[in-house]
Amino acid sequence: MSISARAATLLTASALTLGLGVGPAAADDTGAATGRAVSTEASSSTFGAGSGVSAAGTISALQLGDGIITQRPLTQFVGTVTGSAPAGTQVQTDVRLNGVPMGRVTLYPGVGNGGVELPRQWGPGQLQVGPSYFADGTVDPAVSNIFYARKQVTTSRRDGYALKINRRNNTMKFRARQVVVVNPGSGRFDSARRVKLQQLKRGKWRTIKNIKLNSRGNGSYSTSIKKKYRYRLYVPRTSSTTQFYTIKTRRI
Repeated sequence: MSISARAATLLTASALTLGLGVGPAAADDTGAATGRAVSTEASSSTFGAGSGVSAAGTISALQLGDGIITQRPLTQFVGTVTGSAPAGTQVQTDVRLNGVPMGRVTLYPGVGNGGVELPRQWGPGQLQVGPSYFADGTVDPAVSNIFYARKQVTTSRRDGYALKINRRNNTMKFRARQVVVVNPGSGRFDSARRVKLQQLKRGKWRTIKNIKLNSRGNGSYSTSIKKKYRYRLYVPRTSSTTQFYTIKTRRI
């Protein structure tokens, strides 16, 4: 359930006390076994209804975690938001992406499930929210920490297996299959363009080839390797994309 859906029935409480814990969206976003990015949501909680708060709105803490841009229309960012608001108030907050003002969105309170939801089309990058605006005209100047929106990198294969390896004697052929990244504008998946083929050698992952991918996210590499090793595909996390890697293979 989205932040807004979870909060909808609680925003009409007679009074509102904001308070939420650090959300799990700040955790890394890899899907190792299937190549699918993984995001999680915190559990819902109450807002402290009936606390009798009637003073002007205030924000005492504003700390949000990173979010993953997927095919969903909205991207969730959860974290710590504490303060108080007049009865029935809906709080709005300004959003800046890479330093550019993007607009004003609802700031949802809660314990572990508040925060903001931003349109997928705004795209990836460095985010910051605040100041915040209350229905009674109060403006709180507090701004949040810097957090990030990152595009999901995954495989569009239904079976989730992005790496296929064929070996004949010492000749090996590696195939990267449908490694893609979400397009924030359209919601479709585009080719990730490049992926690292890595070999586990003496306990460390070593890149042996940067495989160039076609428009469908497919690519291949052939070489001669005498010994047997474990392999994986890997895309490092950046400020705009999530990390992606496949589960390590058996020794091949």
